[in-house]
Amino acid sequence: MIQKNLNLLALCLMLLAASCTSTLKKAETKFARAEYETAAQLYKKVLESKPANAAEINFLIGECYRLSNRSRLALPYYQAAINGGFTNESIDFHLGMALKANEMYADAATVLDKYSKSGSNPELIRRARLEAQNLAEVQAIKEMQTYTTISNCEKINTPASEYAPTFYNGNLVFASSRRGEKVFETTGGGFSDFYEFVFTDTLTCDGEVRPFLTPEFNLDGHNEGGITFAPKNRFMIFARGNSGKKKEPFREVNLFISRLVDGNWTAPEFLDRVSDSLTWDSSPALSPDGKTLYFASNRKDGSQGGIDLYVSRLNDNGTWTRPRNLGRTINTPGDEMFPYVAPDGRLFFASNGHPGLGGLDIFVQDTVIVGYDSLKKPIKELKIKNVGTPMNSAYDDFGIVFRSKNSGYFTSNRIGDGAKGDDDIFMFKNDSADIKTVAYYLRGTVYGKADINAQPEVLPETVVTLKDSNGNVIDSMRTNAEGKYAFEKPIEIDRIYQITGQKPDYLADNEQLNTQGKGVDPRTLPLRHNKIYFDVDLTLRKDILAVLRTPKNPKRPLKPSDVPEIEILYEYDSSRITPQAAAVLDEFVEFLKDYFEQYPSTVLELGSHTDSRGSDTYNMRLSQRRAASAVNYIVSKGIPRENIIAKGYGETEPKIPNAKTEAQHQANRRTTIKIAKQ
Repeated sequence: MIQKNLNLLALCLMLLAASCTSTLKKAETKFARAEYETAAQLYKKVLESKPANAAEINFLIGECYRLSNRSRLALPYYQAAINGGFTNESIDFHLGMALKANEMYADAATVLDKYSKSGSNPELIRRARLEAQNLAEVQAIKEMQTYTTISNCEKINTPASEYAPTFYNGNLVFASSRRGEKVFETTGGGFSDFYEFVFTDTLTCDGEVRPFLTPEFNLDGHNEGGITFAPKNRFMIFARGNSGKKKEPFREVNLFISRLVDGNWTAPEFLDRVSDSLTWDSSPALSPDGKTLYFASNRKDGSQGGIDLYVSRLNDNGTWTRPRNLGRTINTPGDEMFPYVAPDGRLFFASNGHPGLGGLDIFVQDTVIVGYDSLKKPIKELKIKNVGTPMNSAYDDFGIVFRSKNSGYFTSNRIGDGAKGDDDIFMFKNDSADIKTVAYYLRGTVYGKADINAQPEVLPETVVTLKDSNGNVIDSMRTNAEGKYAFEKPIEIDRIYQITGQKPDYLADNEQLNTQGKGVDPRTLPLRHNKIYFDVDLTLRKDILAVLRTPKNPKRPLKPSDVPEIEILYEYDSSRITPQAAAVLDEFVEFLKDYFEQYPSTVLELGSHTDSRGSDTYNMRLSQRRAASAVNYIVSKGIPRENIIAKGYGETEPKIPNAKTEAQHQANRRTTIKIAKQ
């Protein structure tokens, strides 16, 4: 009987050993295929039999969680492996990173510092040294005053994963594994598809979720996650994983493009020349103008280590340039992912290589003042800044997008703050008291000159138009009773603007405003919200020639008394331009500059007239010399000679025929202006 029991026990042990061996082989196969969640569960079954290599199995479970981006879960298994006597070159480094993920910052710093001095892997030593330095900044990050509030977007999130939001036609497009089509064996979650959240209230993140576009954008057995749209939805670029099938043409996560043609999206195509079928390329983000693409990749070209951010430019012929690594200012030996370019041009991204709280933190590349020069002007540099809490946590925080200057959405897999499970989308709003804004506006006063020699006076009811450097109208308004205007739409720094004033019977005045280098650092201003005005005054001159172009009665010839005149006084029997005459002509030249800007092809005639005293021949010659002298003076001041001609009339066109008195003779001695050619 005893022998029979012993034989039965031996058989059970043999069967158990065979079962464990089979399970271990399955786990090893799954691990080799990067199906880490399945492998971890199989390794745990192996542990139940208390194998002799339990320490190694614990290490492998820890590796499953680390390699599937779940270092927080890896900690107890690394610790069990070490306690069981397991050693290998990298376990201490990974233990330190797992400690950091569990907010055990002091312990993590100790372990990583020790590894940086005793490890043998140069790449891990470099990263351990960097991480030990980063951990020294954790407390400062936690104490940052950000004045940011966050809330879970409950109408979007489910116990599944929702992540990487972006805007499309005012709605929020995001990736989610809620469909549960199939388990993604790397993480144990479902494959993700694209969904669209249609807002009914943006303040409370209220609305409803619906599938995004057609099934060809959400393929079965594939992960779709990370999408970006060009302005006016000309095209979109998104990331898609492979199916794992042997005949799958793409072996990694790659980027695909679809174009909007006649209101419909074309079938997605592989983004050639940017994505590489042999590398992991994901989290695409287009700049606001759609001409620059940022994305994350594990390619080795220029890599700083881990996953880096790369950039590609859109050529005029529609092709993309070869991707370029963004360099070590942004990229670290860790991972940089989920780039996003805000409307103001700032680059946001997620990283676990810059000083952070654990997992991925959100960072921004921003311009900061690092000092002042000898003229007390600020010295500015581009710096990488952690956005602080509560947006960042010890968990993975990533995938930011802005709705307004100080509000938007981001992703986090934290377990607090109302999270529903796995990755959730949160709404954020920044009401920071130390965030100062400055808006620039244009204003001024419009003056009018009733005639050439008059003093300017304010000119009400004048239409003032603001245009950009391409001639596009930005805003338009009328001056008030005091001749003042102030545009309600703000203008930008480092731009050139054209301001035009127009009023019937006046010549338009065009002035240019160049705001290049005229911006002010908001942090130097006294108020939270500041307005700075650029003052541009306009002076419109009365169009004294309007009557010649549009006479009151076109069928009736103009009388001499209707013809516009300027008062040029000459010395007796002389055509010399006196100082008094020069002053009058200088004013006339300013009028002509405005006139020919508006009517560049017009030819004007400057006519000189005498009184009837003296011979006809003498008066004709004198008037011609005077007219020519005045024209030569005008041309010397910059008026094109082809736009003005001289003509002497002598006494042939008296304003007052049969003049008797000296005043009447003086009225006939005049200088007239006519349109010789329209």
